[in-house]
Amino acid sequence: ARYVAENQGKLKADAALVSDTSLYAEDMPTLCTGLRGLVYMEVEARGPGRDLHSGLYGGAAPNAVFGLVELLAKAKDAEGRVVIPGFYDDVVDLTVEDRAAFARIPFDEDAYVADLGVPEVFGEEGYTTRERLWGRPTLEMNGIWGGWQGSGIKTVLPAEAHAKITCRLVPDQEPRKIVDLIAAHVMKHAPKGVTVTVTGGKGGARPYLIPYDHPANQAAHKVLTELYGAEPYYVRTGGTLPITDLFLTSLGAYTVSFAWGLNDEQVHAPNEFY
Repeated sequence: ARYVAENQGKLKADAALVSDTSLYAEDMPTLCTGLRGLVYMEVEARGPGRDLHSGLYGGAAPNAVFGLVELLAKAKDAEGRVVIPGFYDDVVDLTVEDRAAFARIPFDEDAYVADLGVPEVFGEEGYTTRERLWGRPTLEMNGIWGGWQGSGIKTVLPAEAHAKITCRLVPDQEPRKIVDLIAAHVMKHAPKGVTVTVTGGKGGARPYLIPYDHPANQAAHKVLTELYGAEPYYVRTGGTLPITDLFLTSLGAYTVSFAWGLNDEQVHAPNEFY
């Protein structure tokens, strides 16, 4: 409040305050300067008009589940880079300043891997783990189903299969354009005998970015420094907060984002807590 009173002539009235990101530790203040956008869609693959006996028809009729798996496998290469034409065309790459800000934040990759329960991290070559999480777009399969789901075996060629897909977007990717690119890729690579449709993607959220030197960011930086006795780290988050872009596009108001939540709070897990 004192900083604002002393600097009212310099500050613009175009900032809202919201808490979204997590602290890395109780003594590590952070200011979040960017969030990824989001778009959602479903892919449906249809083969025969009904489930077929896999012995009587296997080898002659298409299998919708196998066709969908084959199709989805063509979305990325072995290094995790999306191979859909045009997917990266509008991406604003990380600057030297961005990379320096991310690298400044303490990060134990071995502990990160152990916490995830995986043998190693995986992702697009040429970027650190944190750069992939905060500054690069993604295409992920969130769910897939089709065919016999009960216990035991039922020897069928499934008539249909489904997958849920989300993409996290970075500046300056547009949700609708990404949906159109994915739909065109899916239609082009539909396996023989399988009809594919893409639904959803009408909404979505655009990515958000606030300049490091925005006056409201500078005010929050000074306050956090005073409170913690240490300068805050500049971070982004891989998640999405659609209201930030809405404030910016509709009101011309940037959002200053800082938080007090910690990384052990199991976000989106069944035992999430605050």
